Amino acid sequence: MVENLFEQNLLWAVLAAVCWLFAARGARRLATRPHSRALRRRARLGLVLLVTALLTLTVRAALGVALAAETDWWGATDFLLLAVAPQVIVGAVVAWLSVPAYWRLTGWDRAARRSGGPGTGASPGGPGTGDGTADGIADGARKPTEPDRAPAAAARPHTTDPAPMPAPARLAAPSGRGTAALTRTGRPTTTDPVPTPTSEAGTTTGTEAEGATPASSASGLAGPADRGTAALTKTKPPTTTEDAAPAPSGPAGPTRTGTTTLTETGPPTAEVGSAAQGDVQGAPTPVTRSAAADPRLVVPVRVGGVAVGLGALFTLHPPAPPYTAFLVLEMTLLALAASGLVLVQQRRRVAVGAPGWRPASRGRRLVRSLAVVTCGALLIAGGYGLAARESRLPDRMATAHHHAYDTGGGPGPGAAPARSVTDLTGPSTGAADRRFTLTAGTRTVRLASGETVDALTFNGVLPGPELRVGIGELVEVTLINQNVTDGVTVHWHGVDVPNAEDGVAGVTQDAVRPGGRHVYRFRANRTGTFWYHAHQQSSTAVARGLFGALVVTDAARQPAPSDGVDRTVVAHAWSVGDTRGGGSAVRGSGGALSGRNGLGGDLRTAFGDDTGEQRERVAAGTPVRLRLVNADNCPRTYALTGTSFQVAAIDGNEVSAPTDLDGTLLRVAGGGRYDLTFRQPRGAVRLTVTGDANAGAGSQGFEGCGEDGAYGTHGTRESPSLILAPDTASEAPAADTGAPLFDPLHYGTATGPRPLTPDDGGFDRDFRMVLGNSVGFYDGAPMMLWTVNNAVYPDIPSLLVGEGDLVRVTFLNRSLDDHPMHLHGHRMLVLSRDGERADGSPWWTDTLNVAPGERYEIAFRADNPGVWADHCHNLDHARDGMVLHLAYDGVSSPYETGASTGNTPE
Repeated sequence: MVENLFEQNLLWAVLAAVCWLFAARGARRLATRPHSRALRRRARLGLVLLVTALLTLTVRAALGVALAAETDWWGATDFLLLAVAPQVIVGAVVAWLSVPAYWRLTGWDRAARRSGGPGTGASPGGPGTGDGTADGIADGARKPTEPDRAPAAAARPHTTDPAPMPAPARLAAPSGRGTAALTRTGRPTTTDPVPTPTSEAGTTTGTEAEGATPASSASGLAGPADRGTAALTKTKPPTTTEDAAPAPSGPAGPTRTGTTTLTETGPPTAEVGSAAQGDVQGAPTPVTRSAAADPRLVVPVRVGGVAVGLGALFTLHPPAPPYTAFLVLEMTLLALAASGLVLVQQRRRVAVGAPGWRPASRGRRLVRSLAVVTCGALLIAGGYGLAARESRLPDRMATAHHHAYDTGGGPGPGAAPARSVTDLTGPSTGAADRRFTLTAGTRTVRLASGETVDALTFNGVLPGPELRVGIGELVEVTLINQNVTDGVTVHWHGVDVPNAEDGVAGVTQDAVRPGGRHVYRFRANRTGTFWYHAHQQSSTAVARGLFGALVVTDAARQPAPSDGVDRTVVAHAWSVGDTRGGGSAVRGSGGALSGRNGLGGDLRTAFGDDTGEQRERVAAGTPVRLRLVNADNCPRTYALTGTSFQVAAIDGNEVSAPTDLDGTLLRVAGGGRYDLTFRQPRGAVRLTVTGDANAGAGSQGFEGCGEDGAYGTHGTRESPSLILAPDTASEAPAADTGAPLFDPLHYGTATGPRPLTPDDGGFDRDFRMVLGNSVGFYDGAPMMLWTVNNAVYPDIPSLLVGEGDLVRVTFLNRSLDDHPMHLHGHRMLVLSRDGERADGSPWWTDTLNVAPGERYEIAFRADNPGVWADHCHNLDHARDGMVLHLAYDGVSSPYETGASTGNTPE
């Protein structure tokens, strides 16, 4: 559920950003439509788009709240504060101001049209101001051929009332020879010939006034004129709200024979005249453009676009907590954007509302668009380069880079005495009970199936030699680097060795260079199945073969090999395909979305060095213990058919009171181990892999290891298998891929009090880790990042503990891939999964696979001082930054990491 909600949040964040981008652009350009009908259509389209944008915002907010409710709120704090809250505020303003303004411009408000147009009663020039009709065309201009109807003398034309026209002046001339009285409203027609008036000196005497009439015209009296003179008076009423009194009819002055008097009264120039002219040309009136450019319509939508864009940015690349500073920054940016856009839009409104305004020419718009695109490209390129540069890891970085600590509610650093990692060694004196030499080198190895691998090996074999020791024995291992150019170390996975023996380059030691050696000494204090592997450039070194099994046995509790079968089955996907450049194979599994994970190539899963079927003769009734080791990044699913069995141990920890299982699939985490026990039946028993995201086609999907939960069950060509039978010709039944999955949460029975139970004071430290995705840069490269609390190494705060603390950690996977979380030097007790309490045998683990959407609570006792790596054991994820440290108060390391140091732990 959490995974689905997270995916939907990402999807709707992008959809909302796209919708608001178009809505903001449409709002800005609404006033520039060249025709009234186009403006009305764009207003309708803009209203639909705006409502759609508001709906996407509503869905986005609902998904954020749902994710928060599903994860107990803390898992979605960043989404709620940075992506939902500001957008909801801006969306409410848009619904309050912009939507009604859009509605008035659409022409859909017919009631408003019948009452005089949208905007009746609104302030002049506001978004509700109309121009006489729904589409901004005056009635007088709409019907130019309709006979004029003069209003009553007391009519009061107003700038917003274009329909009534002022009464024309009526000029009466005394009846006399050759005298005609002509009264006309509007422009003279071609059928009314008017002789060119001349004065006594032959000068034209017509008078034309804009908004004011000369005294002679205002009085309606025609002054004396010579014979043959025509007096033309053009009168337009005032544009203010004052009464525009018609010119009174009065006695005409003495005129001579043949005089013609023509008086023309036009509509108001401020609006109605423009409307009439605009109707002829099809252009909206200045008042309509002014309404479409009103800041109350445009600015909220554009600020909404900025808010949703920032929300999408914070969703795709969420910042690391605490979020208060980012919230203040976001709200400040929105306030500044709103203020600036209001000022810009006010000036724009004045410009487009001016009479005679016309949109810019096509060429000018093209030049402006090119300039905007160029500036945007430069900004993007500059931002890209800056982000890439800032993400580069330093050439040298001390392990004491812990610039920040997560105290988990406990005391801060400084209470414990100072110690160095170099002091936390294994026994330095005394003869070793077991001595081994591991020589690391490069060679091409032929698998048992005949396929070749360009490998890194310990002692020339794949995988490395199995190291088997007894409980309590002092183990000494000498590592020799024969010719591995990048250096090598050995980490003892799952064994709680002293910190200096942990084998992490740059943290507990320096990488061993070619020709060098390093000696590890530790005591094997706990039985179980473990493994060892390189921890220098481990994503590549382990993939190519620098690993092997480590088994600690207890002769008093487990049968000797002579009394039964104790077989270690190490599974790994080998790159057997084409090589690329210098003989290095190219690998593409591991599920990382960075695009540069693993080694790539054609991957084949093998048990040891055999990708095919292996057979062993085992007498019926013989006790068998199969130790399954998953030496890969992704979970691997096994099936054991032909017998019932028990899961005797998980990650080297014995299960209390295990019960029989039959027809059950086993999913082992990357880096994890299961021990299976049974007695050999009369028939054959088959161990096989039914799903392997490390090698199957499913590993190539966008969602990585757990592609829709398939874990490589589709697309795997063939799987290795191990058949144990009294008769080598016997055939075991095929695996049922639809069988139920083993669940350690309820398996076995607790035989004593629950370990790691806090007293009344609770846990000493309580940490929360959100495992997530982020789009960004890491070490100069753009990629999908794997984050812990929205940060990557080295910016993830270290978990600070004191020796003896009882610690609880909550993992929430809000990403698109599995994360097998591995804590060095300690074993973890699973308390609950998705709120469901673990009630079987105590489930101890050192590598806990947290699948997408899962939430685990674990506990451990801080009883092994040091600076310990705590990372995702999908080693590609670790290489790309999913690493932090468990730091004991007072403990420091003198070692450094970075390109110039030669130490690259992941």
